[in-house]
Amino acid sequence: MKYLMLLCAATLCFVACSSESFDFVFMTDIHVQLERNAAAGFASAIQRVNQLDPDFVITGGDLVYDALGQNFSRADSLYDLFIDLSQKFTMPVYHTMGNHEVFGWYPESGVHADHAEYGKKMFQNRLGKGATYRSFDYKSWHFILLDAVSLTPDRRYEGRIDSLQMDWLQKDLQRLEPSTPIVLCTHIPLVSVYGQMTHGPLYAFSAGEVVTNALELLALFKERNLRLVLQGHFHEVEEIVYQGTRFITAGAVCGAWWQGARDGFPEGFVNVKIKNGDVSWDYLTFGWSAENESQ
Repeated sequence: MKYLMLLCAATLCFVACSSESFDFVFMTDIHVQLERNAAAGFASAIQRVNQLDPDFVITGGDLVYDALGQNFSRADSLYDLFIDLSQKFTMPVYHTMGNHEVFGWYPESGVHADHAEYGKKMFQNRLGKGATYRSFDYKSWHFILLDAVSLTPDRRYEGRIDSLQMDWLQKDLQRLEPSTPIVLCTHIPLVSVYGQMTHGPLYAFSAGEVVTNALELLALFKERNLRLVLQGHFHEVEEIVYQGTRFITAGAVCGAWWQGARDGFPEGFVNVKIKNGDVSWDYLTFGWSAENESQ
């Protein structure tokens, strides 16, 4: 009887997943700042997203530039600017945390660890609804937004999913049917060929460039239907397909930090379409030019 119930549940999920359609936008590395006309650039990107009218938006981290090495006044103003601009979205928005949202970790910030919003608390309080990672369901799909930023002893950061988050993720996955399609979002990439394509095949990533325990993380999904991994951090566009999972590094809304294209990849975001169980995507620009390009 237990086997029959599980089989029926899996069959129902397959039917539902195969017949539904929806769109969402993944926009990463926005790097809102007071300089370089960045606010106008982000507003232009939001306008383009609203024209597309997706079901929802997921941001991919590095939303502001920068809270890591800045004092409270600067970090506070950047968060306020990002939040104010984000009010223009006409659909729900879910935020993934990036390294630049972390407040005051870098010693040069002059911020002490006893500050009320030190570290990840600023993101938790203002954008994360009290958390730095979360999951949600949309139709029959499950979405997971990770916090891939960990503190090092010298007050820098590395890409890592800590043990508390790994425990939470295991419990989150346990409530799902094995056939449930999953989309995983992380600012710092799990896998990438960016380094090899730009520096040669023997390039070795640093601990701040990729998630150092990515294999341990991915092992949790071995008996799961992990369809899509969306990543940021590199400001490059790439797609890797491995054992049925797509890993998409989704460019950057800011391009090369609001100074034009990055390695030929312009300012943009990823538009994802789910149709009858199939996943397709496009990298879309939004008609914005950096100040130095328009002169």
